[in-house]
Amino acid sequence: MKQYILFLIYFFTFFSVFSQKNEDYYLKIIDTTQNKELKLAALDSLIYDTRNQKNLENFASRTEQYVDLAIELEKYENAAEFAIRGFNKINSALNQRERALALIEKVENHKSKISDSYLIGGIYLKKGGAYSSTKNYLKAIENFTLAINSYKNNSKDSIYKADAIQFRSHEYFDSGQFIKAIDGYQLAAKYYENLGDTQYMYYALSGIINVYGINGFDVKTIEEREKLIKRKKENNFNFGLYVDYYNQSLNYKKLDSINKQEEYLLKSNYSIENSDAKQDLPTYNLLTIKSSLVSFYAEQNNLTEAKKYLDEATVYFNKVDEKTSFAAEYYKAKARYLFAAKNYNEALKLAKKSFTIFKENASVSGIMESSELLSKIYEKLGNEKSAYKSYKNYTKIKDSIFSITKTNALSYYQTLYETERQEKEINQQKTSINLLAKENEAKQRLIVFGGIGIVFLFLIFFLYRNKQQAIKKRKMQEEFSQSLLLSQEAERKRISKDLHDSLGQSLLLIKNKIALKEDDNTKQLVNNAIEEMRSIARVLHPFQLEDIGISRALENLISQLDENYKNTYIFGDIDDISSELNQNQEVNLFRIVQECLSNIIKHAQADSAKVNLINNKNSIIISIKDNGIGFDFSEKYNDFKSLGLKTIKERVKFLKGTLKIDSVKNEGTTFTIQIPKT
Repeated sequence: MKQYILFLIYFFTFFSVFSQKNEDYYLKIIDTTQNKELKLAALDSLIYDTRNQKNLENFASRTEQYVDLAIELEKYENAAEFAIRGFNKINSALNQRERALALIEKVENHKSKISDSYLIGGIYLKKGGAYSSTKNYLKAIENFTLAINSYKNNSKDSIYKADAIQFRSHEYFDSGQFIKAIDGYQLAAKYYENLGDTQYMYYALSGIINVYGINGFDVKTIEEREKLIKRKKENNFNFGLYVDYYNQSLNYKKLDSINKQEEYLLKSNYSIENSDAKQDLPTYNLLTIKSSLVSFYAEQNNLTEAKKYLDEATVYFNKVDEKTSFAAEYYKAKARYLFAAKNYNEALKLAKKSFTIFKENASVSGIMESSELLSKIYEKLGNEKSAYKSYKNYTKIKDSIFSITKTNALSYYQTLYETERQEKEINQQKTSINLLAKENEAKQRLIVFGGIGIVFLFLIFFLYRNKQQAIKKRKMQEEFSQSLLLSQEAERKRISKDLHDSLGQSLLLIKNKIALKEDDNTKQLVNNAIEEMRSIARVLHPFQLEDIGISRALENLISQLDENYKNTYIFGDIDDISSELNQNQEVNLFRIVQECLSNIIKHAQADSAKVNLINNKNSIIISIKDNGIGFDFSEKYNDFKSLGLKTIKERVKFLKGTLKIDSVKNEGTTFTIQIPKT
């Protein structure tokens, strides 16, 4: 053993002396030789000797010398290779981003003289990474795009092209361009799958799931992650499966699905405990899962299970830095256990500790949950002032997160709408081009066979006359339909007023007499009858139009439907159109929106619906969009039992407006109504 140690000491001493002699030798060549090729070779050897050593400044300066000399000798590909190779150490290890960018831009200026697509793509890939680290999303996206376009679809470039697509998708995600992020992640996943890189394929698919998650689409997030988990299990790919289970439990927690939350927490725990690489997994992952189980069972007052996982978590807690968010999760979990065990004073100490660490680490969700726990503990200790303060802090953060999520969702749908609109415009332009080509062909045929057209002159006159009669007949039908709608609204208004003024007053008198007899059961029945009567009256005629105006009435309608139908998220943006329409027009507009939203709730099976009312200079535009199952317009309109669409169409005609319905099965429906101002 002693001889072995002496050998190692001798070997490393010899190697150090030899390396030093080499360095001195190469430096002497650089300082004395006039041969630039020899000088370049010496710099190459020096960079090789120093690139893994601690003296990064020497590595950086020699790399810069090499690149300058290679450019001077017109060895542009050598210059690009060394610039790419040295970029990360200068940018990350030395933390000198501007210096690293200057080096890479030096070879970028000569990219036209570089034929290797791998090197050109590498230049832009490095630049994109540098801009990404400073959150300059626009520049990062620009350079990652240039990298993608530079790489070729060959075996050498494909993996780097896939990485560039993946990196650009991250930038789209961070900058809120969610539709582009999803498209990018899907493309990257296909590249990785074709390359046989299963691990990064799953990373790309997880990116899509993260897009749905950040937009608050919890049900969609769960569905997509379930597909990912199933795919991993079918391919016997267990790497990171415990993370998928854990994240799934968090989404079920948001939906208050306690059984599913427990199921996936236990799956995550089982997966990590039975992992072949458990000893290599980060301690904080094990601590996080155990702490989450402690919190879950403590909240369910299952102290036995909570204590079991608390003991397991404590083992891992002793191996992590106490100033990290992972330690704070442990403190919070233990505080929940002590709270459930009614040891409020000790729970308070740990809850405060977790709050402080979360705050130092800027963990928004951690601060929120610790604040909620503190408010409960203070309440039990009778400290109402501190309880209120903590609860106020909790609700403030919760509302802020909800607002951000809602804003993200609106951005997502707006981008989706714009993307669909642009695609439709492109298709329309293509159609117009085809139509123009056909028109030119028709004109040429007309010149050749112009004489034949005279024969059909009388036929055209006859058809024109029939058309005019058809227009007149249709106009009479429209006037009848509009009169019928006005009569119907007038009758509804009369019945609604009679219900409210006559029957309503009678019911109130009955209620007052019953109150004197203290018959609570009968009183409740009368109250229910009054509420039903008022509800019927409101449906028959929207008196709120006369009280608060059309804009506020529409906002109230949207708010009421959103509150009453939890399965569909209904929201909108309503411009003020007070005094723009007369009373009959306002009623018809209100009925159109009411009928569309009613159809969405009853038939669309949509997760969300959005109403936009825009007050333009010459017209009012209403857009009602959902992400439901869609429908076949012709089929529904010709259905004798389907009166809703016919009524909407008649009301739009009454307003002298235009109606456009875009519906694709399983992709949603958009109603667009444009009403001219008189």
